Amino acid sequence: MYRIFMDYLESRATDSRRVPLLLRGARQIGKSHALRDYGSRPGRQLVEVNLELRPELVECFRSRQPDEIVRQLEAVAGTSIDDATTVLFIDEIQESNDALISLRAFKEQRPRLDVVAAGSLIDFALNDGKLRSFPVGRINFAWMHPMSFREFLLAIGEDKIAACCASATLEKPPAAAIHAKLLTLVRLYFILGGMPEVVATYAETKSLLAASRVQTRLSQGFSADFAKYGARYDHRKLQRILVSAPRLVGKQFKYSQIDPDTKARDLKTPLADLERAGLVRRIPAVSGNGLPLAAEEREGIFKIQMLDIGLMLNALGLSIGAMPLHAALFINEGALAEQFVGQELLAYADPEQPPQIYYWSREAKGSQAEVDFVISHSGKVIPIEVKAGATGTLRSLRQFMLDKECKVGVRFSQHPLSLTDGILSIPLYMVSELHRLLGTG
Repeated sequence: MYRIFMDYLESRATDSRRVPLLLRGARQIGKSHALRDYGSRPGRQLVEVNLELRPELVECFRSRQPDEIVRQLEAVAGTSIDDATTVLFIDEIQESNDALISLRAFKEQRPRLDVVAAGSLIDFALNDGKLRSFPVGRINFAWMHPMSFREFLLAIGEDKIAACCASATLEKPPAAAIHAKLLTLVRLYFILGGMPEVVATYAETKSLLAASRVQTRLSQGFSADFAKYGARYDHRKLQRILVSAPRLVGKQFKYSQIDPDTKARDLKTPLADLERAGLVRRIPAVSGNGLPLAAEEREGIFKIQMLDIGLMLNALGLSIGAMPLHAALFINEGALAEQFVGQELLAYADPEQPPQIYYWSREAKGSQAEVDFVISHSGKVIPIEVKAGATGTLRSLRQFMLDKECKVGVRFSQHPLSLTDGILSIPLYMVSELHRLLGTG
């Protein structure tokens, strides 16, 4: 299946300033598959080292010296490692601090060798305090996410309708029939989400039930991993947050919503660990007065979103029946639409930038004004409102535009592509085209 991330990997391959790459992201989103695909393309030789499946290979990195490491790996793998053609893929690299630290030496001593690495729990290794000599500035971080809606369309054979999104303009928006079909496909994506195994299962079987079973298995697997996060607290707190999180998407987060009988300080570390694992993400509130947005982050005020909208609906107990997708109704339509747009914004972001999105809520006491997302575009702050349907008031969006003297605001909804009174209305299926449609003005 095509992944946008492959374009990034290919551009990196020809970069003369290339340094070792450490790929980050949640489990089961396709990190290892992408790196294997990259390393196996014509003209390349893949040498893969999995430190979890073969823990004895950790000893190969003990010296932290690239020449010695390569010599030992060649002996174990029974193949030669050619700096000009080999892609050395170190999977589950968090199993060895020496392997992480050695990335610096590869940059300095064997810069031509293409070294890539990934780890399902790498963020825990980077934050547990045991790594005393991390190779700062000698490696690139990149982040990967679940499959975007565009990738989903390509995976299920809807490449022609995906092309309609990429070519649509304000002067020539998608025709009514195409608009209707794409909205139906968005609802299908709501149910399936972007976890690669789920999408592949549906693409092969066309069975929502089979895909749902994969979602359930993945969710159970994430819970089974909780013991790996450390023994600092009762892991049932992690489960409690993860069970509650799907119904809290789109709302200002309060720890009392998880468990009114548990103190907030006892839930902060488990929530942070779920974020490190990529299963939830905080969306901080910002003042939105200018760039960078993070400079005016409002301490302790945030919303959350889930890793994947399909897993979110699965966790909420969606019963998949024979409902026609165009008529499918979900009780929490607004939260699902917001989750979808947030997930899409991350999917199309620069892979080398730490993934972060923000929202705005008015700081005046008693104010109800809130804008679902704020982003930067061409040096400007752009407010984004998300509506599940084709209509709905835009009071908060217009309030933001008035307060911040913002000339353009964005509404994602089922409304056709249009621009009226400074409001750029973009259909939900065209989040991928946001920056193109905003232009350079």
